[in-house]
Amino acid sequence: MLPLDLPPDTTLESLVTDAIPALHARLVGAGGPADGFTVALRVDGRASWTMRIRGREMRVDEGEEPRPTIWMYTTEEMAERFLEDALGSKRLVPKAAAGSGVVMLSDPRIVQRVAMANGKIELVVIEEDGRRLSAIFGFGSATRRPIDPDKPDTVVEVPLAALHSVVSGGRAPEDVLSSGDVTVRGSRLLAMQLAFAVAPFYPKRT
Repeated sequence: MLPLDLPPDTTLESLVTDAIPALHARLVGAGGPADGFTVALRVDGRASWTMRIRGREMRVDEGEEPRPTIWMYTTEEMAERFLEDALGSKRLVPKAAAGSGVVMLSDPRIVQRVAMANGKIELVVIEEDGRRLSAIFGFGSATRRPIDPDKPDTVVEVPLAALHSVVSGGRAPEDVLSSGDVTVRGSRLLAMQLAFAVAPFYPKRT
């Protein structure tokens, strides 16, 4: 998603319950699907939430929706590292995306498209120092049961520089995925489904 401008006293809880809904309301455009979508988020060792999305509105409740549209799993350590970076150097969150066409990943147009994928995928971002930041997402049949991060169908490892090239609009998601910069283990089909799902929201290249 686009850069986060967070108050210095932001906690993981206020990031999920206040900052992200406010950013969603500000950046998501009109004209998307009117359907309601739910995104269940579990931060292992900390808490769980459900984001209820309808257009530009997002409401966050505690606990996990048993049959969400999409689910996301990460650990407390991973979430705190992301928050620390967002409040500081912003290595993991691009500082600018002007003109890239990138919108919030919570935009219902994107949620509707990625929800058509089927399976579990782990996205691993490899930082400059070699540390790994990971999250697991569930789609389709994976959302018919409680969140289960074990044995993802696909693992995608992305160097931070390659991720930035996508978010900034410099390269298309499907192009980066098929390049030698990214490692894909397991079902490449699932990875490509997701890349093509978000591709229409990136600027056209000549």
